[in-house]
Amino acid sequence: MSEQASLFDFEPPPKNTDRLFFAVMPDQNAITAIRALAAELKTQHGMTGRPINDLKLHATLCVLGDFPGMPDALIKSASKAAALVADSTLPFKVSFDTAQTFITGPRHRPLVLTGTEGIVGLSGFYNNLATALLKTSGVRSQASYTPHVTMLYDDVTAAPQSVAPVEWTVRELVLLHSHIDQGRPYTILKRWPF
Repeated sequence: MSEQASLFDFEPPPKNTDRLFFAVMPDQNAITAIRALAAELKTQHGMTGRPINDLKLHATLCVLGDFPGMPDALIKSASKAAALVADSTLPFKVSFDTAQTFITGPRHRPLVLTGTEGIVGLSGFYNNLATALLKTSGVRSQASYTPHVTMLYDDVTAAPQSVAPVEWTVRELVLLHSHIDQGRPYTILKRWPF
């Protein structure tokens, strides 16, 4: 076969359809507070973006990555890390008292809840999980971590502002499966109660 003919046999890499990440999810009272706050801030800043669906509200911890299918071996090793960390964790409170836009690009920026003292426990839990994932799975988490809950996406930028604290008691870690560009809710693959 000629070299030119082999060029036409090139197949593009498979498309990533599955994103896996660890997260904590708000309880119903926190979801109600987030929904009300998102509506208030949307009006205050003249935003038009649609609030995140209640079932998708979460604070991301460690991202395992995007894949063209389910990486079963990685899920298995990452689950071991999650179990180790969850077994040594007691329920803890998290409190988000600041709203702001994260500047991620020129458009479609996330309006998020962040915090100060109320997120220290979540930051510590992230560090423990990231260390365990590196040891068991070789997964390297981002160097800097800012605990946050995304409320909506919009082109309007909101400067950081204090808000009434949105808080809940974190009682479990979850492994979420996001179906990339499929418009489906997250699937909770596994839960680890504290």
